[in-house]
Amino acid sequence: MRRVFPTLLLLTFLCTCASAQKAITVADMQAWNQIRGEQLSADGDHLLYSLVPDLGDPEVVVRNTKTLVETRFPRLHNANFSYDGKHLIGMLKPALADSRAIKLKDKAKAKKKLAKMDSLLVINLASGVRRIVPEVYSFKTGERWSDAYAYTTTSALPDSLRKGMDDDAHRLLVRNFNSTDSFYLEGVTAYELARDEPVLIAQQAKKDSSWEAGVLRLDTRELRWEALSAGEGDYGGLAISTDGDQVAFLTSDADSKDKQKPFHLHHWESGENKARMISEQPGNWLASGHRISDDRSPEFSENGKYLYFGTTPRRPEKDTTLLDTEVADVEVWTTEDPRLYTQRNVRLKQDAKQTYLAVYRTGSNNFLQIGTPELPYDYLPRHSNGPWVAVYDDRPYAKQTMWEGYPGARNTSVINLETGDRQEMENGQVTPARWLEGGKFLIWYNQTDTTWNSFDPSSGQAHVLTTNATGTFYDEINDRPMHPSSYRYAGTLEGGNQFLVYDRYDIWQLDPKGQASPHRITAGRERKTTFRLQDLDRENDFVDFDEPQLVSIFKEENYHSGFGWLDLKTGGVETLHSEAKSFGDFLKARKSKTYVYSRSDFREFPDLRITKDLAKEGAKITNANPQQKDFAWGTAEPYEWIDNQGRTLRGMLIKPDGFDPKKKYPMLVNFYERSSQGVYRHRTPVPGRSSINYSHYVSKGYVIFNPDVIYRVGYPGESAYDCVMSGVTSLLSKGFIDRERIGMQGHSWGGYQAAYLVTKTDMFAAVESGAPVVNMFSAYGGIRWGSGVSRQFQYEHTQSRIGGTPWTHFQRYYENSPLFTTDKINTPLLILHNDNDGAVPWYQGIEWFTALRRLGKPAWFLNYRGEPHWPVKTPNRADFQTRMAQFFDHYLMDAPMPVWMERGVSPMERGKEQNLETRE
Repeated sequence: MRRVFPTLLLLTFLCTCASAQKAITVADMQAWNQIRGEQLSADGDHLLYSLVPDLGDPEVVVRNTKTLVETRFPRLHNANFSYDGKHLIGMLKPALADSRAIKLKDKAKAKKKLAKMDSLLVINLASGVRRIVPEVYSFKTGERWSDAYAYTTTSALPDSLRKGMDDDAHRLLVRNFNSTDSFYLEGVTAYELARDEPVLIAQQAKKDSSWEAGVLRLDTRELRWEALSAGEGDYGGLAISTDGDQVAFLTSDADSKDKQKPFHLHHWESGENKARMISEQPGNWLASGHRISDDRSPEFSENGKYLYFGTTPRRPEKDTTLLDTEVADVEVWTTEDPRLYTQRNVRLKQDAKQTYLAVYRTGSNNFLQIGTPELPYDYLPRHSNGPWVAVYDDRPYAKQTMWEGYPGARNTSVINLETGDRQEMENGQVTPARWLEGGKFLIWYNQTDTTWNSFDPSSGQAHVLTTNATGTFYDEINDRPMHPSSYRYAGTLEGGNQFLVYDRYDIWQLDPKGQASPHRITAGRERKTTFRLQDLDRENDFVDFDEPQLVSIFKEENYHSGFGWLDLKTGGVETLHSEAKSFGDFLKARKSKTYVYSRSDFREFPDLRITKDLAKEGAKITNANPQQKDFAWGTAEPYEWIDNQGRTLRGMLIKPDGFDPKKKYPMLVNFYERSSQGVYRHRTPVPGRSSINYSHYVSKGYVIFNPDVIYRVGYPGESAYDCVMSGVTSLLSKGFIDRERIGMQGHSWGGYQAAYLVTKTDMFAAVESGAPVVNMFSAYGGIRWGSGVSRQFQYEHTQSRIGGTPWTHFQRYYENSPLFTTDKINTPLLILHNDNDGAVPWYQGIEWFTALRRLGKPAWFLNYRGEPHWPVKTPNRADFQTRMAQFFDHYLMDAPMPVWMERGVSPMERGKEQNLETRE
């Protein structure tokens, strides 16, 4: 249906927006910067961050927080401060334009040539002295030490001596940050650094008669490489303890042609001359037919008491005596398989590398097999310090997750690492558990009975810690036909004997032993205010009960955000800031009270601010997009209305600059489920993969409306209609929306709802629907190809909200499927659906498009070949946003129709002529 919009009125809109400031184009969005990788130096004297555009080279900025002097480093990647904050280190990569030129010139050799064009940049922040090392392949720095850094570069050996070296073998250099001291080693294929001490290990490949393959260790405080092993076959699986005093690695027979050859585990500790092969005689701890595998690298516990590794049975192998043409290639599916065949296909590589956890106890020099074929999966505490680990099996319950959804039930056992004793927990519990910090207790939230639970391995007792009489820990606004999820775990208190969880508003303290009563720390529920902890100490895994904790603050009634200090002992919160803004990105310097955070709203970009006192407003220290001042923008505000059922509903309303309620504006309606809480969130102008960019469209003079949708189980389409259409009708009554120029856009679940609505109303002049489900019957039986799981659970229990099967709820499936009322559509449609969509089957979009084509309805179908649920590649995202904007501008602002809308893009033109131009 063609809506006529007088050209004079179009020019009036464009002039209103562009008289002083420009509208944002897709090209502008590609150049817009986002801030990434922000870091504070240990003393807080320097701030590091990267400015990353959608298309173009990143730029690292280092700013002195005292003098405010900044230094910029174009094309610097993976930049970090040294642990003491005195040096900057990162990789300089070729400019995007240079990389492009090389690829165009010789695509076949480009990868190898570009790999040699990276350079390492090291800067002393105090003196400004720079060191640039060319042809660097990788670099590493100490996680908690600052003495030196390590990197690999091209071998310094003459060409004649490089012959026979492994292509992946490079020269490893270890250099002192503060002096010219350096150590090198040729032929290195892998290297690892200890976390806490200036120690590293390297794996050296064999070089004819020059040197044997082996593993060497270097303490940078000393002046020599220490050979731990040499000439024992092929090496791999390097591991080093946090203090550098223990090393482990794997070896195998270098001459073996066996694709499943066994590996040996080696161990070295300080004071020994050489590493010992500790698995030469595995004994009865290793099951018959099993072997040590390299598919799980060895790993030390933080305390060094345990060395974890993986074992595996021999798996089926291809018969090499037969040709491929002589072997039947068939999939055999059975209804009793625990996992659907498609899911097993997706997991095939993972399952082929599945190992069973085993541990070497370094103090007692013996082994324990932990995982088994019956309990193959494991939960390790953070840092793996023991003394317990858990193993589980979800396969007995995997089948029913196909229609019940996740999380599923599990059989779980807890194993004492010292004694080997196994304690079986109650089977069939929905226990996607986690260990509390310190590893003393397992905890989990049970969605079925909405309780927090724990298991105490020391007593072998399980405890139900909360009930609905205690408080409401489940999602209170859940409107899906499923057991509601929790508001998440919040942290473990010092000592590991108490932990914190959230409800909708508050922070609670729970006792995993089940002795102390649950304690609500904050008092947000009475004020409808939500508190959430912010982590300012990334090295401390625990929450310090005796220190004030920074919390974010969100007021549900007006959507204002802020932050403040929480006293965990009293529950008192000292509010420092609260306003119609969004706050985030909190950082604290490790050795000083220097804080960084971001503040933003729809207009204000989340630039970083710095302060010594969070009670005071932080000084803006970044200006990521100074060009923003040249562009038209808009404002965002909450919008409330009363629907036909008498409910007060909420949404967000975006208005262009210079908004005049006496004028008529075109409007785009964009929604998903509930989004109004993000009304004060900044929406950076970037070419998104699935949605309209609010800043882009409002700069052109559009009003944007995003209504919350409240669902009734069994009637998702009707629920969307009731909420969206009542909101649109309410806005029309205000007089500033042009009834003839309203568009709608949604993707995935939003795409489904847009598809449903366009079959029920002619209110919209144009609609874009991305990856929509239009036939719930065929979609119910479909596969989510990204994971391989059946889509049944989505309709019976989760987002699609039907609440039953097609044979028990036939009418619901029929009434909620837009395909069957496609003949009622009178609105031009743009459909996006990619052929590699792993979430919504591609044929859903095809079913709809072919029906529209059969009915003679105006529709266009975009398929970005090989792309998943949305366009991911940079040119595809830009192309999609361009075409969608042209589509809406044509129908809502009377812009000329582009050529692709007139006659498409033929297979002959695809990738050559995009037909984006318009004809006046």
